Amino acid sequence: MKQVLKAIVPASQRPIVRRLYSRVRCLGLTRRCPVCLSFLRRFIPHGIPAQEEALCPVCRSKAPHRLAEVFFARHQSLFRAGGLMVHVAPEPELRRRLRKRTAIEGMQYRSGAINGGGDQFLDILALPISVNSVDLFYCCHVLNALQDDRSAMREVLRVLHPQGTAVLQVPAYHCGASTLETHSRAERLRVFQDDGIYRCYTPQDYVDRLQETGFIVETFRASLLPASIVRRYALKDEVLHVCRKPG
Repeated sequence: MKQVLKAIVPASQRPIVRRLYSRVRCLGLTRRCPVCLSFLRRFIPHGIPAQEEALCPVCRSKAPHRLAEVFFARHQSLFRAGGLMVHVAPEPELRRRLRKRTAIEGMQYRSGAINGGGDQFLDILALPISVNSVDLFYCCHVLNALQDDRSAMREVLRVLHPQGTAVLQVPAYHCGASTLETHSRAERLRVFQDDGIYRCYTPQDYVDRLQETGFIVETFRASLLPASIVRRYALKDEVLHVCRKPG
């Protein structure tokens, strides 16, 4: 397939053709990706070690992204005309979905990262955004990849509108007595096989850190959705932390 693409398809068109090919090759009725809306036989393994039914073969969305899409689809009131949504370290397919949804509702959408992804450079530790101006904020698996996660939490609190919502999604499933944190590149590679990951939170510690920052925290859990939805979207045991300002 790769050789055929290179031989006959212009480089600019290869992602489109590759996506169409994957959608046809993996077509089925057992699973569906809520992000790209593909009907699938199954999701594909992904990760170290490989987790079964983890990755969408068409748009490459993972279980956390699929749960986020389910959450946003079920909470349309978060998208307010004239408001601002900020998406840090945007996932390409979810970015397209959220951009479309905000446009329909008459809401401004800004996305960005420190590596050039999205519309502009956005550093969650120093956002070029006014205080109390963001109606909806979203980032997935960003805080666990920062050495100073608490500073990032305070920055999100600063820019969040008093009636705004921040969805701060992280892996918060460590079963130890405290959050598993690493302090060197060698340690990160040994523990996480990824030098960009600093920690895996315990469920309670992550909530505690958010509350200490000043957030009111609620959770949106895949396990509380209908079993048919969890199975069809392969949502795993994912959790969203939905954060708001007091009062």
